[in-house]
Amino acid sequence: MMKILITAMKTSISEVMETMFYLPVEFGEESTLSQSGMDKNKPNMACQLEFSGDFSGCFTLLIPKDLLSEMTENFMGESRENLEDEHLWGTLTEILNMICGNTLSKLDSKVPFKLDMPKVIDDSKISQTQIFTIVETTQSMMAINISVD
Repeated sequence: MMKILITAMKTSISEVMETMFYLPVEFGEESTLSQSGMDKNKPNMACQLEFSGDFSGCFTLLIPKDLLSEMTENFMGESRENLEDEHLWGTLTEILNMICGNTLSKLDSKVPFKLDMPKVIDDSKISQTQIFTIVETTQSMMAINISVD
């Protein structure tokens, strides 16, 4: 089941990132954040979204603030100088909402999935042993994890 879910998630990430944010992506190895090469010294922003249906689980997304600023500029059509943290948080949660919704819509389920509201989380609370799918863009990388109960 996880293999099908991860394949659907990767397809969804490609669709969302290229269509909504004009960023082509490639997928790196699955790894912990410390193994991924993501720079811990640069600020990151993170959120989670829980879902339920045929099965339940949670998506966690971590994006460097610089990359999120670029994505917010592309998404909103605003220059970086006009963006505030609330805009970045809004874009972050909307990205995860789109990825999660698109992923779950690709699954053959008997019970429709219910998505909770995406929640901003403190990235320091993310376990250093948690395995993430690394998503590489032209300028940076981000990390996403899906866990199933």
